[in-house]
Parts: sequence; structure tokens; C-alpha cells
Amino acid sequence: MGKKPITRWRAASIHLGMSALVAALVFAVIYFVWYPGALYDAAGGRELFLLIACVNVAIGPLITLIIYVPGKRGLKFDLATIAVLQVAALAYGTWVLFDSRPVWIVYVTDRYELVRANQVLETERPKAKPPYNGLSVTGPRLVGARLPRDPNEQLRIALTAAVGQDVQTYPQYLVPYDDVKQQVIGHAKSIARLRELNPREGARIDRLVARSGRKELLLGFLPMRAGKTDLTVLVDRRDGEFLGTASLRPWRY
Repeated sequence: MGKKPITRWRAASIHLGMSALVAALVFAVIYFVWYPGALYDAAGGRELFLLIACVNVAIGPLITLIIYVPGKRGLKFDLATIAVLQVAALAYGTWVLFDSRPVWIVYVTDRYELVRANQVLETERPKAKPPYNGLSVTGPRLVGARLPRDPNEQLRIALTAAVGQDVQTYPQYLVPYDDVKQQVIGHAKSIARLRELNPREGARIDRLVARSGRKELLLGFLPMRAGKTDLTVLVDRRDGEFLGTASLRPWRY
């Protein structure tokens, strides 16, 4: 007795399961490595991933459901074509997310700036010393930045800042985070001020304070410009330690 042919619904279900598994693996890398925590929303990771998921998890299996007919001539070719197109779309979408992944969280003057891989000019990277001449693939690294002393370089940066190429995107001017901790301490604002800026988020702020393991008076916050949404960075006001980010309003708009 021959095997019962796979129905189109069964074929589409198998395709859907495989697509969902691949999407879940991509999501894990995006959420836990490239766009961790609050950066997933603020830096646009959610929108790009949802687009990838819709194309690969929904459209691919749907086309299989439409075209699949057991015993149809050329069916293997059709399915292979769908698979190739689906893989190509997934690869392109993942590359876009990879190319725009956050690579540095830079403290500059009185705030943090999120720097993406595609903001760092390849012509500037050879001017930087390790590790600042490399772009992280395992999540953003915490550093500081200092303006150059050369007036010509200051002018160059001032001119390019108008189009988003400010000092934090020049890797040769990045410095260890320990070098800017005193500035962090000096500019950190109180949690009481954070509560004023977020009057409806009292319970959430309480949870952040509790998770820090520190008394509220020992904590402070600073803004971080992260792209689509500005974030709040929680710090220790005694030593400037970076304690994490939260999607809370960091200043009055």
C-alpha cells in the first residue's frame, strides 16, 4: 500500500513550522545580541524584524498552500523557487539589521549616544587604535568620547555634525568609559527628577530601583539618544557605573 500523499494544508503547515523556527533563531540573535533590552524598540529592531517575519513566516507558507498540488508536474521546482526567494529575503533583511546594529554606547559631554555600525565611516576606522577600530558583532560596547584638540578637526566635526556625523561616530576619538566616569557623576540627575518627567511610571521606576540593588539616593540617570526614541540610562552616582537602559522620558520635550 503506497504512502498517502501530503495535502496542501500539511505541506503549508510544515513550511510554516520551518519558517517559524528560522525566524525564532533570527529573533534570538537580534533581541539578545544586536539590539538588547530597550534598544530593540528604540533602535528600530522591532519594525525590521516584524517585516522579516511577515515575509518569511506568512507569505512563504501561504504561497505553498496556494500552489501545492500532490503529483503536480514541476512541483519540486516551484517549491525550490519559493525556498530560494524566501532565503534571499531573509538574508537581505538580516543584513539590514546587522548593518544598522548598535556597536557603541558613547558618553559625550552630558549624555549617551547610540552609534550604529553604518554610522562609522570606513575611512575613519584605520585612524583609531584597537579596540576602537573594530565594530562589535556581540552587542554595543560602552565607551566615552573626547573632542580633539586640533582646531581643524574640531571644525570638521562641527560641520559633519549637522548631518549626523558627530564626534561619537569618529572611532579615533573614543576613550575607555572609565575616563569619563567623573563627567557621568557630575551630570547625573536624581531619580526624583526622573519621577517628575514620568509621573505615570512610578511603579516601573520602583522596580528599576529595586533591581539595581541600591538605595534610590545613590542612583541617577542621564539621557541617551538612540534613534527613534530617546532612552534613560540608570547610573550609580558614586562611581558612574552604567546600570542599564529603560524606555522612560529622560528630559522634557
